[in-house]
Amino acid sequence: MKKVAMAMSFVAVLVGLSQAQVLPEKEEILARFVTAVGGVEALNSRSSVDYAGTIVQDLSWKDPTHSETPFRARADATGKVIYAEGVGCADFPEQDSGTLGRKLRWLMLPDFALKIETSFPELQVQGRQLWQGRQKIVLVPENLDPTYYTLFFDEESGLLTHIGFYVELSDWRSVEGVLFPHRFSTSRKGGHTTWMLDEVTATKKPPEMGG
Repeated sequence: MKKVAMAMSFVAVLVGLSQAQVLPEKEEILARFVTAVGGVEALNSRSSVDYAGTIVQDLSWKDPTHSETPFRARADATGKVIYAEGVGCADFPEQDSGTLGRKLRWLMLPDFALKIETSFPELQVQGRQLWQGRQKIVLVPENLDPTYYTLFFDEESGLLTHIGFYVELSDWRSVEGVLFPHRFSTSRKGGHTTWMLDEVTATKKPPEMGG
């Protein structure tokens, strides 16, 4: 009986290890992310989002080594993003900010979680990784540099915490029913550049007229 009990315990351990190594499908990971930030309905209900905050740079290559620059942005459901920074950022440009980086541009879209595969195409599940004491599910886009565009999803919360090895998304807060990271930090040799959001305002789509 003792040998049988030991054998059963050993099998249980093997089964547990096997289940721990089973990875979810890409579709499940992305669907969980959508749910974690508020769901499809909440994301689709927004026509535009306005952002205002400060870009904090420390240990910059140029003087001053520490700087704080105000910025504003607006993104709408058509995919247009306008962006301005500096003293005159209250005056928005009319044209789309085509030079805004892929990561920040995607994140500012009203339905960002639903458009993740548009900005990070051909995602493939790579595995699990322990990062900062938490288990991450790792997705890698096929044709983008994994150093900068690998996606790390927190396995417990379902939220996206890192894009590549140098960008961290944190301080997730609810804005009209949708969670949004209020800190977007890019690390570089010797310092960081961090977008810190003070205001995030979402505009809802008008209700459709009933027949």
